[in-house]
Formats: sequence, structure tokens, C-alpha cells
Amino acid sequence: MNIICNGTQLSEALSRVSKALPIKKTIPILEGIKLSAYGNFLTLTATDTEFAIQKTINADVRMEGEALVPGKLFGEFAKKLSSEESIEISYTDDQNVKVKYTDSETSFKAMKLRDYPPIQEFDHDVEFSMLQKDLKDLIIKTIFSAATDDVRPILKGCLLDISGNEVKCVALDGYRLAVTKKQLAMSCPDTGAIIPAKNLSEIYRLLEEDDEPANISVCQKKITVDLRHTKIISNLLSGTFIRYESSIPNKFETVVTVDRTMLENCLERAYIMSRFEKSNLVKMDVKEGKLTISTNSEMGDVNEVMSVFSQGKDIQMLFNSKFILDCLKVIDDEFVNFSFSTPTSPSIITPVEGDKFLYMVLPLRNFSR
Repeated sequence: MNIICNGTQLSEALSRVSKALPIKKTIPILEGIKLSAYGNFLTLTATDTEFAIQKTINADVRMEGEALVPGKLFGEFAKKLSSEESIEISYTDDQNVKVKYTDSETSFKAMKLRDYPPIQEFDHDVEFSMLQKDLKDLIIKTIFSAATDDVRPILKGCLLDISGNEVKCVALDGYRLAVTKKQLAMSCPDTGAIIPAKNLSEIYRLLEEDDEPANISVCQKKITVDLRHTKIISNLLSGTFIRYESSIPNKFETVVTVDRTMLENCLERAYIMSRFEKSNLVKMDVKEGKLTISTNSEMGDVNEVMSVFSQGKDIQMLFNSKFILDCLKVIDDEFVNFSFSTPTSPSIITPVEGDKFLYMVLPLRNFSR
């Protein structure tokens, strides 16, 4: 293999694919990044066998071939060459990958390419496309509700639920639920894919805030997100996702329409004090067109009062302030509806109009493990 490429493009590509390198050093071969030079392109690949990233950059390929380099070391070194217009990378049978730049040269001990796991192609059950910015929005507004413990492993994933021309992303951890919807330009067969939240988080970081498409392919065990020059492949979690729909209440005793930013600011101030107590406890009291948010701790008290438009009965409920804040921080709407049933029933946050998102939070007295 012998190629010439741009230093900035090489450094950025290595930075991207390195996100798929395993955190724990258990299998040495997986610490490598594969370089594949064919045609007019250099493709870099990293995988931990459950998650893979491939990035393709332009290159002057003088001799086609492949090499496996120590990922972290090669990536750190390439950062220091990002200002180089031209970098030559060569690999022959001497077991060293040589990097030439200006009048200098560095060599890296190559890893055994034959031991590196292949990135296998697979037949897709469903394929669809959506704007990268829409997929990014779908993820960020849902992923925070995924579980982080191993009590129910299936909840450490987010459900991508495709039905007709609508895609939903769903996450829940037993205390709260997040559902976000986006419309698709095409109609697809009904399909569900449970993506590990940690992998979905890396996909989010690789997406751009623009109108470029993300082409998504789903089969029984894998999902591929193709961003043109970057391809991300993730294993799916096996099993059946929680049937969350039946847990969402559809009748409420009290509905409050509230300024989202104002509510977020009030809860932020209450959270500063409530974090000194177990479960970040705050009391929300709806009465006569006022919403009062209060908390008490050994460090002090907070009592926030804001005007709201309320319908129905007066009510008092206890919540984990962080759980509500997590929802409010990802909502763009100026106003939201906060709906309550009883002090022991789940409450939901929805748009004033439409159903593009739904967040459900259990009251604190309902929490149990």
C-alpha cells in the first residue's frame, strides 16, 4: 500500500473512527484501525465487534492495499500532522507502516491484519432516509431517558419504531419515559430496532446540523447509518421492548399550560437546593392559576411561584427535579402542557398542539426498586 493524503483530512477521519475503539483493552487486535486504499480513496475502519465506524477520504493511491495500525497511537500522532498538506503512508512486507511528511519520516509497527474482524455486509429488511439534523434531534430528545444500570438490560437501549411514514424514538428507565416523533418522506414496513444507547450517543456525535441525508438500513441484528463518507454500524439489542403505550395515562384531573423557559428556570433554582437531599425532591403545587415549586434541605429553602393557565382540580405532587429538567432542556416549544392525574399517578409533558413529543415522569412516592 502506498498513498498520499491531506493531513487535516487524515486527522479528522482518525478522530471519528476512534470512537469505535473498545474502552477496555481486552482483545489487542481490536485496538487497531484498519487502513484500506482502493481507487481514489482511503477508508479507515474501527470496531469493537458490536459497533463500527468507517470513514472515507480522498487519496492519491499509488499502490492499493491494506494495513492495520495501532489506533490510539496512530491517531494521536496524526493530530500533530494536521497542518501538513501532503502525507505519504506506505506499507510493504517489512511489517512497518511508514509515514513521510516534509523531510521527516516515522514508522509504526503494523498489527496482524488477518486477525482483524471483517465488517460484513448484510441484507436489509428496511431502508429509509431522513435529514441528519432530524435524526440528531430525534436522538437528543429521547436518549437521556434510557437506563444506565443492568437491572433490565433491554432498557439500556432506545427503540427506533418505524411505521408507515413515521419514525419514533423511545427510551425509558422505569422512572421516566421519552417518546419523540418525526415524519419520513417515504412509507416503510413496520419495524422496530433497539439500539444500545451508548452506540446511539456516538451516532449523535457524528451527525451534522444540516440538510444532508442520513440513509438508515435495518435488519434483524444490525443497523447501519450511512452519512455518505461516514458509515456507522451497530449491533441491536435482542429481546422485546417494554410495552410502554399502556402505561401512558389518557385522562387527567389537571392540565397546566406553562412557559417552558420560566418553568425550567424555576426548577433550576430549586434543583440547586434539592440536590442536597435524596432524589432531588421538589414539591409542585397547582392552585388558583399559580404553580408553586418548593424544596427544603439542610442548606436552605426555595419557594418559586409562577402564573400558569390551569384547567381542573388543584393538586400537589412530589418529583425528582432533575427528571423534569432533563425533559425541559431538550424541548424547543415556548409553551408546554403539564398534565396530572393523582399524586401517585404518572404525569406527562406534551406540546400545546400536536404530538411530536411526550415525556412521562413518575412522582417520587411512586418510586421503588
